[in-house]
Amino acid sequence: MSDDKESIEAKGEHWEFEVDTGLPDSVGDDEEVTEADRLEQRAGEQQWTATVGGLGGSSPTVVGGLVYLGGDSDSVYALDATTGEEEWVFQTGDFVESAPSVVDGGVYVGSDDGCVYGLDAKTGSKYWAYQTGGFVESSPTVVDESVYVGSGDGSVYALSAPLGNKIWATPTGGAIHSSPTVVNGTLYVGSDDGCVYALSASSGDERWTFQTDGAVRSSPTVADDSVFVGSGDGNIYAIDAKWGEKEWQHTTEDVVHSSPTVAERKLFIGGDDGTVYALDIDSGNRRWMVDTGDWVDSSPTVVSETVFFVCDDGTVYALCSGVEGASIGSRVNLGTLGHHGGWTGGQ
Repeated sequence: MSDDKESIEAKGEHWEFEVDTGLPDSVGDDEEVTEADRLEQRAGEQQWTATVGGLGGSSPTVVGGLVYLGGDSDSVYALDATTGEEEWVFQTGDFVESAPSVVDGGVYVGSDDGCVYGLDAKTGSKYWAYQTGGFVESSPTVVDESVYVGSGDGSVYALSAPLGNKIWATPTGGAIHSSPTVVNGTLYVGSDDGCVYALSASSGDERWTFQTDGAVRSSPTVADDSVFVGSGDGNIYAIDAKWGEKEWQHTTEDVVHSSPTVAERKLFIGGDDGTVYALDIDSGNRRWMVDTGDWVDSSPTVVSETVFFVCDDGTVYALCSGVEGASIGSRVNLGTLGHHGGWTGGQ
């Protein structure tokens, strides 16, 4: 496949959704309407909206027919996934930009008030709250009854999911916006000090650090024994998961805060240069790219041959991914910043 930017034309665009966008043309009256036709006609159609205050908040998490998300009204919301009706709301002390994790009947989420909260997924009742020393915009990852999360105070925390008490805390050299991912007993997370950290999930002990030249607010994903992450230095990195050595880097035109996903040996990630990239995970070579015209800080997810992402101008894109599979990698499989039907964390 050509490495030219125009090669994206072969990928095509399934749909994009904006306010007041017209719907696709209907099927003619003399044609049989199949279920596939019906879904194609409705692709990108608005089903409902709900107001969560201010500028919006966190990425949503969908589990058990409910949508869980945070809002700039300082609250965590549970909405009916079909109707958008509010099931419950929990008030925190500040903005909620942390995406909730929903596991085993519990909702785990951070707030800019510095707390990590454990809530009942059905009622929103508070189980516990743990106070850190800074804002918590990192999204918690829950593995084996431990809640892993970063804080603006520069530390990575491991908390007990049932009780909320601290198991360990490991400091870094900068605030943490990145969300941790955990694979085979190792936690990977980025920091504003420019490093990617690999820590023992059981003790918090450092296994290695990888230095970049910009803040690492991208949330790593791990696939095929490699850690993939973006950096404020404008590069996308592949790092050996065991040893912390650089395997390759791909340079973009601006900072990369988007969190990557991997499907069929291709890495998908956005950048503040307005571009979404598809890269070969073995070499970092570009397979295709598309210019959206605005920042892409969101975390792409691949499902049914389609890559979904949101641009900062408010447009939701669905592009043909060029691969047959769906997202793999630890970020999606742990339900952090997006997942698909193969995710089992909320079961």
